[in-house]
Amino acid sequence: MTSHVIKETPLKTEKGSEFPSTQEIGNPKDEKKKEKNLTVKPFRLQLEEPKHTLKQTLNIVIKASDVCPLETQIAGHGSCNDGQRGLLMHESGFVLKPVQAPPKGAREVSFYQTISTSSVETDVMFKDLTAKFFGTESVKMSNGEHCEYLVLENLTQGFAKPCVMDVKIGSVTYGPDASDAKKGKEAQSYAGTKIPYGFSVLGIISHSRKKGFKRLTKAFGRSLDENNLDDVLNHFLSVDIEFAKIIARCFLEKLDEFLDFFSKQTSYHVYASSLLFVYDYDALEAENYNLRNPVRLKLIDFAHVFPGNGELDQNFLYGLKNLSDLFRKFLN
Repeated sequence: MTSHVIKETPLKTEKGSEFPSTQEIGNPKDEKKKEKNLTVKPFRLQLEEPKHTLKQTLNIVIKASDVCPLETQIAGHGSCNDGQRGLLMHESGFVLKPVQAPPKGAREVSFYQTISTSSVETDVMFKDLTAKFFGTESVKMSNGEHCEYLVLENLTQGFAKPCVMDVKIGSVTYGPDASDAKKGKEAQSYAGTKIPYGFSVLGIISHSRKKGFKRLTKAFGRSLDENNLDDVLNHFLSVDIEFAKIIARCFLEKLDEFLDFFSKQTSYHVYASSLLFVYDYDALEAENYNLRNPVRLKLIDFAHVFPGNGELDQNFLYGLKNLSDLFRKFLN
């Protein structure tokens, strides 16, 4: 996979004024000559700010040498050597996620664009529960093919030893447009937890003093049922019990925010989306938990979002409540 550094340029406001860059800008004609030799074409990322602030545009050039596969990707396309494009990481803090074939890809892009620009209360609140969206980018691969990517916040950015858990929410993990074949396939996957509990554990990355680095793939999630469900947090929070309970409490606090939101919102029904849990093993002892909640929890993957038509998303709520109960049980 080709890789990629962002070259800083002045930020322009809507009125054309400039904020000085921290780097010297070359002659525009020279820059155009250099761009002809890039394997990735220049692009503009639109950063949508709240209505009361200026909308700013970043001119960013991504070079093939500055992007690499995202090491903390534990699920999704490209995560298990399936021959598909996986997530890429840019050193500036961006994650590039491949846009899927239509209609799924177009649906996900449209959803991100809607919640990023809308002033509707539900959309504004939904935006806060997702990774930051910076637009889309067309990348020219080494074979000459152009591929579209979503440009997203890297939720592990700044963590020395990120521990990550990807949990897909819902007993039904396909949209109302799914074929019978798709419905049958999805019904059989993660059967031990999906139907009875409404969630599927897609993967876990953990660090611990005794076992060091550990990666659990979808095979672990498929092995789960009511008899070994406690293994989920025993693996993800495989740290000293004191810190394990603190981190569990931090995640539960954020899960309650999701529960509060989905107990009210009726605009969207979300299928096959995941909650991504992240904390930094390396910072456990240095963190002041009385001052802030250091864990990160965001909803990701929106290829199967459909109108809610004024009804609560009971499918998502069911899995969310059971997952929250798992954390409460761990604490008790």
